[in-house]
Amino acid sequence: MSVRIECPSCKASGNVNDLEIPDDGMMLACPRCKESFRIVKPRKKATSAFASNTCPTCGYSTFCEEVFDECPHCGADVKTAAERKREEDARKREREVLNRNYRAEAAAAQPLPTGSKYPASAPAPEPEKIKINLASFADGFDPVAAIGWGAAACAVLLVAVGGWGVLVYQGTDIQTQLSAQSVEPVSAWQVFWGYGFLPWVELLFGVAVLCAAFGFLQRAEWGMPRLQQVVTASLVLVPVYELGQYGVWIVKSISPPWWAYLVELLSALLVSALLVVPLYFLLQYLKGNNIKRAYQKT
Repeated sequence: MSVRIECPSCKASGNVNDLEIPDDGMMLACPRCKESFRIVKPRKKATSAFASNTCPTCGYSTFCEEVFDECPHCGADVKTAAERKREEDARKREREVLNRNYRAEAAAAQPLPTGSKYPASAPAPEPEKIKINLASFADGFDPVAAIGWGAAACAVLLVAVGGWGVLVYQGTDIQTQLSAQSVEPVSAWQVFWGYGFLPWVELLFGVAVLCAAFGFLQRAEWGMPRLQQVVTASLVLVPVYELGQYGVWIVKSISPPWWAYLVELLSALLVSALLVVPLYFLLQYLKGNNIKRAYQKT
C-alpha cells in the first residue's frame, strides 16, 4: 500500500510503499529543497471482529494493542485462519465424542468374566494405559518458565558474587600492600580497576538480568526484548572478561615459560566458547516464532 508524504518545507509530495517504512519510522531528504523530515509507518485499521495482534498462521505479533486483519509478515488473512482453526477444533471434538461412544459400546458388548464385581448392567471401566513418550513431556513443558527461571537463577548468582566482592573490597589496604611490594607507588585508580571494578560490573549486570527475567516471567511487553538485550550483552561481556583476565595474568606473572602463555590463552578461549555457544543458541531461540507463540499464551 502506498503512503502519501509531503515535505513540510516546500510542500513537495510523493508516494512511498508502507512496507519500506520501519516500525519506528525513517528520515527522508526532500529531492527538491534537500530538507530532512521524518515519516511514520501508518497503522492499519482493523475492519472485522477477527482482527488480532498475533497471526494464527506464522505467529507474528505486534506485542502491543495494534491489531491487523491481514498479517504484515506472511500475508495470511486472520479471519480465514481463525475460521479454519474453529472448524478443525469442531472436527476434533466430534472425533473425540465418536471415539468415546465407540469404546463405550464395545465395552458394553463384551461379557463380564465370572465373579466380576461389576453388575451386568454396567460395563467395566477400561483400564488406563500409561503412555510415556516425548510428546507427553513436550505438552507439559513451558519454555517461558524454564528460560525465565534459569535467567533469574543466573542473576541471583551474579548479584551474590558481585555484592560479596563489593562488601569485602578494601581499597586502602590493598593499595598499601601493593605499594610496599612495588618500586613505584600504586594509585587508588589502579587498585580499583584491578580489584574493585569487576565486582561492581557483576552486581549491576546481575540486577539488570534479574529485572529482565522478572518481566519475561510476567510475560510483559518489554520482557522479551529486555531478555534478548541482556543475552546479547552477555555474548560480548564473556569473551571480554576472559581476555581481560588473561591480560591481568600476563601483568601479574613473573617470567613464565613461553608455553604458559599459550595454555592460559587456550583456557580463556575454551571457557569463552563454553559460555558463548549456548548463549548464542538461546538468543536465536528467543528470536524464533515458537517462543513468541508460547509467550503470548496467558
